[in-house]
Amino acid sequence: TDPSDDQPTDEAGITLPAQGWISLGLAAAIAAVAALLRLQRRRRARLTFPASVSTAPQRSPMPPSLAPVDIIGSRHLGPSSDHRPASPPVAAPIGVNSDGTEISLFHLPGPGVALHGDGAIPAARAILASVLTSGAVETATAGPVVVTTADLLARLLPEDAPAVGLDPDGTAYDGERLIVLADIAAAITHAEEEMIGRRRLLDTFDAETITDLNARTDHAETQPPYVLLIDSSPRHAARLQAVATHRAALNLHPVILGQHDGIPTIEISAEGTATGNEPYSVGRLSTLGADDLAAILSMLTDAIARPEAGTDVDDPPAEIPPAAVTVETNEAVPVQPDDSAALVLLRVLGPVTVATDAGPIATGMRSGSYTALAVLAAHPAGRTLDQLAADLHPNADPAAAVKRVRTDITSARRVLRAATGHEEPMFIVYDPATGRYQLDSQTVTVDLWQMLTAIDQATTTDDEAAMLTALRRATELYAGDFAEGHDHTWATDYATSYRHQILTAYARIAEILEPDHPDHAVAALERAADLDPVNEELYQRIMRIHGRQQRPDAVRRTLRRLEERLADLGDAEPSQATRRVAERQLRPVAAGGGRP
Repeated sequence: TDPSDDQPTDEAGITLPAQGWISLGLAAAIAAVAALLRLQRRRRARLTFPASVSTAPQRSPMPPSLAPVDIIGSRHLGPSSDHRPASPPVAAPIGVNSDGTEISLFHLPGPGVALHGDGAIPAARAILASVLTSGAVETATAGPVVVTTADLLARLLPEDAPAVGLDPDGTAYDGERLIVLADIAAAITHAEEEMIGRRRLLDTFDAETITDLNARTDHAETQPPYVLLIDSSPRHAARLQAVATHRAALNLHPVILGQHDGIPTIEISAEGTATGNEPYSVGRLSTLGADDLAAILSMLTDAIARPEAGTDVDDPPAEIPPAAVTVETNEAVPVQPDDSAALVLLRVLGPVTVATDAGPIATGMRSGSYTALAVLAAHPAGRTLDQLAADLHPNADPAAAVKRVRTDITSARRVLRAATGHEEPMFIVYDPATGRYQLDSQTVTVDLWQMLTAIDQATTTDDEAAMLTALRRATELYAGDFAEGHDHTWATDYATSYRHQILTAYARIAEILEPDHPDHAVAALERAADLDPVNEELYQRIMRIHGRQQRPDAVRRTLRRLEERLADLGDAEPSQATRRVAERQLRPVAAGGGRP
């Protein structure tokens, strides 16, 4: 099925369940932050063995009220890699014009924009979210800066919400991306100082605009877009107008709540519909509720790269690894031996494929049938039609989605019967007592179930040889990320959960092998690092083995490799704990002293 079929009827944006409407451009920017946060969680995840096996997904970084944003926004991002999230196509998207085209705050004509009407505050929330999420996955210096006042921020956030976020210690706003000042006078003074500094830079380098200057390589510091978000103030109107005059040249963008002489005003309804907006031709501005803005700021707080203390591989885990936390119930996995005589082999680790003894089933299967089989593999206890429809077609009409799922299940049964030559099996069975459809474990073997069974066998034995055999079997079964190649966002959090469990298996394999075969142990960990290039504990474990083998050059190479991988996470760097692990391996250890 075409993912575009799942788009809501409003092709330009998304109506949020709680309050508000956002353009697809802003949805993409928020989804990019969610993708970055998922990677940061993978980076920080501990590899603790034994751990209970689980079919459940990692918890989503998005609150339920923003779930549609994650699903639809992800489809409007550019290309990405496994360890670098894609950037949204439009910077600071604030809404759409009358033709439905995305509008960037940074590309509006005129000296700035003033917001007035019932939708002014909700639109200001969306503008704040848009600016702060822009550039979040790029280098830290590329991120726009917002300057606002404590009073205005308090009106944008939920009542009595603490004015904290985006900072590493939870005591204030970070003072770099979001600068919160005491009042309008202080905010305008800050903007004036920025204006003077940028004008001096242009004079020094004989440049016409900040955009021209940033394109050059003969100066040290990039000047990011600067947004002044304040209330209208007749008392400071002249000073504000002086700043606004230099908007285009200096990349300074005043956003004023309330009418302001000299700055065009957009009249905004509670739904974001814009009128009286010459010269902008704005059709609709994005709007957000206070709780959703707070959730986005919280995501940014956890996702933005900054110096981190981290955790040392030798320290006990303080809590459940983030990758293992889930809001879904874990389901028992059917035990399927390797020599199972099932008629069909379903592989969901890597691209979803179906095979019989005669070979892969290459024709006849609908794409929707493959994804339905993958969902059922992740839910051995089964799913109702409504649950399957919500998983696979969350934004389609519910009745139409259920009909599509029925068609996909019927098609899968027909193809499997033809391929196996057996007319009796259902392959996907229905339990009238629960209303659930589930894979028939007697006729369908699932690689995911076999992998989790092998890991479970390893956790329940004290025999190291048996443990090693079971863990190796699990790693052999892991051929790639769950449902690889399917762009459904629901699959991402399942993939993260299963990947984390296989990383833990590799870590335990290395622990068993290291005493007698240290090079084999390193090879196991490096294979794990290929599967998840940003998990810091893997690199700590590799460096620790190289240190014990007196290989300082290998320790340095491993640290450099991690630095290169983390640089893709918005210029993240190895944590202090990881650097301490490296330092321990590089200094001579006195006999009997210190940990390796």
